[in-house]
Amino acid sequence: MVSDDSPIEIILELPELLKEPVALPDGDVVDIGDYVEHRTFGVGQIYRIATYHDHLGILLCVEYPNGEDRMLCLDVVRKVNPENEKIL
Repeated sequence: MVSDDSPIEIILELPELLKEPVALPDGDVVDIGDYVEHRTFGVGQIYRIATYHDHLGILLCVEYPNGEDRMLCLDVVRKVNPENEKIL
């Protein structure tokens, strides 16, 4: 086996953190602190909104009551209105 001692270049891209609210495909607007529901993961709270400027677009960083964190695309969640629905 031939050894290749060439350096390996790794490019790490950090997301751009967004400070403004964003619109979901259904027209609802969400911001940090809002609750959203995912069909599989349930209801969680948005703690960050970010983008890598790639094909995924804007991602919501959501924390769930069990301590799990997920980065979710806008089209897989719906906003939970705390006045009309029970949260957690």
